[in-house]
Amino acid sequence: MEQTEIRRPMPEILVVDDTPENLRLLTKILKKQGYFVRPARDGNSALESVYSRPPDLILLDIVMPELDGFEVCEILKADEKTQSIPVVFITALEDVSSKVKGFKAGGVDYITKPFYEEEVLARVGVHLTIRQLQFSLQQENDRFRILE
Repeated sequence: MEQTEIRRPMPEILVVDDTPENLRLLTKILKKQGYFVRPARDGNSALESVYSRPPDLILLDIVMPELDGFEVCEILKADEKTQSIPVVFITALEDVSSKVKGFKAGGVDYITKPFYEEEVLARVGVHLTIRQLQFSLQQENDRFRILE
């Protein structure tokens, strides 16, 4: 699988939540750390945003009108162009079945609301680091294939 990726000076995060207060708070937390943040208020606008310019990470609410977070994640994970983008669910749903459904849909992590700044930043940092390491490993693998 060939990966092409545009490297930005600071990671770009798409935050998707239909509650304006949550969107503002998450945007503020992430921008304060120097991340470039793009907000989206529903699943359809999230998909449009991802396909126009893929982010490095997606923070995705589950309970939204029309397309819920599970559906958005499944669509992204079914597409080779977007399947490598990590999706972290942010939701008030705390039951085990919702968490399992999120992981089965392709999510890499789960943050429950109300969320705490330190937890959000820690989880975002971990998944951005993992993504960068995976990208670096893929580049090295591609380089060795060329040398063979």
